[in-house]
Amino acid sequence: MALGPTARAQRQPRGLRRFKVGALFGLAGGVVGLVLPVTLNLLVLHSVFGLLTFDTTLVAFTGVFVFVGALLLALSLIFYRLGFTALRRFDRWFLTSSALCNIGSIGLVLIVASAAVALVSSPSLAACIQNAPTRALTCMQSIQPLTTWSVIAGFWLAWLGGLGIVVGLVLGGRRYRDEKLVTGGALYAILLLVLIDPFVALLFPIGGWQYPLLTVPILALLAPVYVYAGSQATPHHRIPPVRQTSRAIGPAAARPGRLPQ
Repeated sequence: MALGPTARAQRQPRGLRRFKVGALFGLAGGVVGLVLPVTLNLLVLHSVFGLLTFDTTLVAFTGVFVFVGALLLALSLIFYRLGFTALRRFDRWFLTSSALCNIGSIGLVLIVASAAVALVSSPSLAACIQNAPTRALTCMQSIQPLTTWSVIAGFWLAWLGGLGIVVGLVLGGRRYRDEKLVTGGALYAILLLVLIDPFVALLFPIGGWQYPLLTVPILALLAPVYVYAGSQATPHHRIPPVRQTSRAIGPAAARPGRLPQ
C-alpha cells in the first residue's frame, strides 16, 4: 500500500527516534557485554594487578556479563532494524542494513545460549582455563564441542549485524547531514575490526594480539554515545523533504490548456 507524503515524512523522525533507543540499549549492552568482561579478563591476564588465576567465580561472572550483554545488544539491534525499516522507502540500502540486523539477532541468540551453557559448566571451564587463559575456546571445545561452534557461529552472525548498523548509520548520517551519526558508524566499524583480532591471532599466532582489545571499552562507549547525540540533535530543517507528486483529476486533466474555475 502506497503511503501519502505526510505519512512518509513522519517516518523520518520516527527512524531517528528508534536510532536513539537503539543507541541507549547498545550503550548498556556494550558496557555489560563487552566493557566489563574484557576489562575483567585483561586485569586477570596481567600479574601486576595481583590476579593470577581463573577461578569458578570469574568464569561465572564473565558468563553472566556476556548473557545479559547479549540480550541488551539484541534489543539494540531490534530498534536499529526498526529505524532502518522506517527509512527504507527513502533509500533501498536501508533494507540491506535491516536484513543484516536480523542476521545479527540470530547470532546473539546463539551467544546467549552458549553463555548459559558456560554458566552450567563453569567449574570444568575454570579448571581448564586456569593454566592457559588465552586458550578459552580450546577449553570450551574440549568440554562442550557444540557450544564452541555455537559461539563461533554466533559471533560472526552478530558481527554481520554490527556491519548492518555501520551501513545504516552512515547512510542516515549522509541523508541528514549529521557528522555525529557518521562518526558513530565509523566507531562501530573500528570496534568490529578490533573484535576479530582474537580470531586473526588463531590463524596468525603473533605476540601482543590482546593489546588492541584494550580499545574495546572505549569504542563500545563512544560509538553509541555519538549515535545518541546525532539522533537527538538532528534539527528538523535537516530532514530532507519528501517529494510530493500530484495529479490533476477531473475534466481539467483531459484539457490541460483550460484553467480550473
